[in-house]
Amino acid sequence: MAELDILEDLGLSEAEAKIYLTLLETGQTLAGPVIKKTGLHRGTTYQILQRLIEKGLVSYIVKAGKRYFEAVSPERFLDILKTKEEKFLEILPVLKNKKELGKLKQEVEVFSGYKGIRSVCDKILEELKDKGEYLDFGVSGLFKEVMGPYWDLWQKRKRKYKIKAKCIFNEELKTKNPKLLKDYFGEARFHPKEYSSPTDTIIYKDTIVLFIWTAKPPIAIVIKNQKNADGYKKQFQIMWKLAKK
Repeated sequence: MAELDILEDLGLSEAEAKIYLTLLETGQTLAGPVIKKTGLHRGTTYQILQRLIEKGLVSYIVKAGKRYFEAVSPERFLDILKTKEEKFLEILPVLKNKKELGKLKQEVEVFSGYKGIRSVCDKILEELKDKGEYLDFGVSGLFKEVMGPYWDLWQKRKRKYKIKAKCIFNEELKTKNPKLLKDYFGEARFHPKEYSSPTDTIIYKDTIVLFIWTAKPPIAIVIKNQKNADGYKKQFQIMWKLAKK
């Protein structure tokens, strides 16, 4: 029955819907005819009638000591829906805020050793295919030293995928490892050697990757959080302006 299904969608149980529809058909009546027509247990019927009264969907009067029940107008459901809508609108801003907080939830993963770090670097390339861009500072040349030939492969794949890069290197590399700078694919600037750092920081999209090359074994900490990534990007832009070409 379509009416039964719709009333259930509106929040009534199957038994509540059956009793309400029965009362609409019978008009004001004692509980007996309702029990007979619905086939529900006597005790269950009285319990459900009480629930429908509390919901404002059934009323009753007392005649000669007996209760006569009657369904209220179906339009009462519109009032209930309106009340529910008003209550929902009251908490809607809170729910939307929770969703936004959920988006900003920070995911942190730690990868260690050669294989772990390689998987992180492979993922960066995969996510930046077709002219993506990453920013990098604290570059001391330890990436190549720790990862060996993989560093050269990474540069080749960057070139293949046309991935843009802006890296701030330690100026010592100009004399210490000029070949690394020659093989590097991307824009380069330099900070003074006294600002050398063992941590290489890459920022792209909503992700920050901290490579700690001097750890034993070396580790990569991957942080996914758009707000934090945006903050790091602003920090990088300041450093980029101050760095030497």
